[in-house]
Amino acid sequence: MKKINPIVFFNLLISLFIVLGVFLIYFFIKIKMNYIGVIIVSAIILILAFIIYTINFGIPTSDKIINKIESNKESLSYSKEYFIINIPILEKKLKINWESIEAIFLLNKPPLDGEYHNFEYIIIMNKDPEIMMYNNQKWYNRYNLLSVFPKSNKKKLPCVKINDYSNKNFNTFKDAIDKYLVKTKDYLNLKFGNETKEVISGNIKIVTLKSPIKTFGFYKVFDLGNDLKDEKLIEYRNEVKIKNEND
Repeated sequence: MKKINPIVFFNLLISLFIVLGVFLIYFFIKIKMNYIGVIIVSAIILILAFIIYTINFGIPTSDKIINKIESNKESLSYSKEYFIINIPILEKKLKINWESIEAIFLLNKPPLDGEYHNFEYIIIMNKDPEIMMYNNQKWYNRYNLLSVFPKSNKKKLPCVKINDYSNKNFNTFKDAIDKYLVKTKDYLNLKFGNETKEVISGNIKIVTLKSPIKTFGFYKVFDLGNDLKDEKLIEYRNEVKIKNEND
């Protein structure tokens, strides 16, 4: 009698529990149960996912983690008609036509807890980007488990965000905007902290504040200006107005 590989057995068993956990979360949400139950089951699913990862790949070393993070970062490529966001971790690409872009905003802020980026583009479109999946996908990317959850019936304009941590060539996007969409000002040279000036008094160099500390910036890079009644678009436009009034 052929022996069953214990690793395969544990993979199947843990995968079964993960699938059951996902459907249990869906059931809790469906019956509008207290979110404590959802949080507990979600935590168990994460623990099981970590266990199945360590069974198959072991606990990675710090070098492996760093290399893995870098290899999973997004990247951008451009053409005259469109640009592509390559997302390795989801094994897919987003193809966005330049003509479909309604507005682009730039957020410039200190990172919050759990964040690593300072700059973030917010791209709002008037139609969905084309999604191109990798030919060879891992099983967890082939099946979108989030699709089992109820979707909001509220219509929203598609929105994509690109930041300077998760994207390898973030800084190339400005040049692409200038080339294929609209000429913009040199906003990527903005820095945080106090702007200072040096004053020489005798043999002593004195550094003084030139302007108050700046910790937040929100900028309009491009906007067609169409009245599309989208909540997020209206919110971003108002944020730009407030920023301009305060500057």
